[in-house]
Amino acid sequence: MRRLNRGIRDTALLRSVVLLVILAWLSSTPALGETACYSQSCGSSCSPSAPVGLTTMISANDFPATAATPIAMVDPEVGTHFFVATQQGTILVWDTETSSMLTTPLIDLRDDVGGPVQCCGERGLLSLVLDPDFRDNGFLYVFYTSDGPLGPGDLGDIVVERYTADGLTADPGTQTTLLVIDHPASNHNGGTLAFGPDGFLYISTGDSGGGCDSNQGANGDGQSHDSLHGKILRIDVRGIDPTAGAPDNCSNQAGPYTVPSSNPFFGQADACDEVWSYGLRNPFRFTFDRATGDLYLGDVGQVKWEEINLKPASTPAPVNFGWVCREGCETANNNESFCSVAGCPVDTGTSCEFPRASGFMDPVLCHYNGGWKSIMGGYRYRGLLVPSIHGDYFYGDNACGQIWKTTTLDPSNPAAIESSCWASGYGGTYGFAEDRRGELYVVVGGAGRVDCIHNGGGCSPVGLILFDDGFESGDVDAWAKE
Repeated sequence: MRRLNRGIRDTALLRSVVLLVILAWLSSTPALGETACYSQSCGSSCSPSAPVGLTTMISANDFPATAATPIAMVDPEVGTHFFVATQQGTILVWDTETSSMLTTPLIDLRDDVGGPVQCCGERGLLSLVLDPDFRDNGFLYVFYTSDGPLGPGDLGDIVVERYTADGLTADPGTQTTLLVIDHPASNHNGGTLAFGPDGFLYISTGDSGGGCDSNQGANGDGQSHDSLHGKILRIDVRGIDPTAGAPDNCSNQAGPYTVPSSNPFFGQADACDEVWSYGLRNPFRFTFDRATGDLYLGDVGQVKWEEINLKPASTPAPVNFGWVCREGCETANNNESFCSVAGCPVDTGTSCEFPRASGFMDPVLCHYNGGWKSIMGGYRYRGLLVPSIHGDYFYGDNACGQIWKTTTLDPSNPAAIESSCWASGYGGTYGFAEDRRGELYVVVGGAGRVDCIHNGGGCSPVGLILFDDGFESGDVDAWAKE
């Protein structure tokens, strides 16, 4: 503490001043402390408590051989269909009323994606999102890794494109390329597109691949403001920000979008305007809580820790999630990560804090990488069918094969967030999906199926009950026939 003015001699007064300073600091500083990091064996077994259950909705037999790996699923919020993106590049249409896959896909992008020649591993079609005004404009956005000669960019480059659907089909001729990001490594591509509560498009990208994110020097891509790797990007594809600016030259190719003027590095010469938050290794799956706008993100770890990170809607961007300087609740070279922290702020703490004095935001949950190897961020449950799990956050791991659910979750008190094993036998999980009602699904791409979380009654069609849009069971896509 700074030395007080030498004119203050009275001991009692000194103690009072010190007490007031401490109280003021405590009242203005976010809560710091431990978070929940787990090391339980993946061999343990767990299952949902009745009547809550998990049931397969789309089985491996429902997928064609040329598009057999579901990677993402979205609800167009009209009619009774889901769009199911496959890693090979085909986006299929599932009819929830007949429990069957339509023979005609929404769109086939296999030539651009390069599947099955370049697919799959960590490459392929990785994400699909629909425009908030999809019913009116038909816009859908995809994130994939390029085949090279047949698609935009070089082999493995990250590509974000827009297409236009008319009913239940989309014309490949409506292709509009928004972003091409150089990415020669086959791994660490990131892979989520999501529209935030503010209407902007958010994109997660991984670092340059390899160990310790060594492509950009001591601090890696994740800590470099002038790289689009290891980031959450935010762009305006809907023209909702009249003060937005043209994209800068950080990408191989920047298409028809603008950059929100509220982005933290907007207009800075030594940074990419698109960067919204940074310090990430491989953020494959993230979501926004539809009730609060908080962002929950799974960041795949290197050797020791798999992370679930939280950015509350009230926390201003940018947030630095720490990689490559930190992993889990540790400085990266404290233990098994073996990554250099040269150039990083001096920070040897091993307890998670939110935020740290060094400027990093630690994870709210983490799992030991002995069994967890590829964490899959999920959703907070905001559905109506299963009141007992309302507000709980679900996530999993591709390798461990377990789904975990929070048992204590207060975003304003990150240090107290806890979770436990909820379901086992889910190896190959590639993410989660949410329908118009907030009901949740598990995309088990490694097993070629999609499961639903339900209240004991099995999977129910999205058009089973009446919605604000006027569609209910029996209204078999009047929208698609208009």
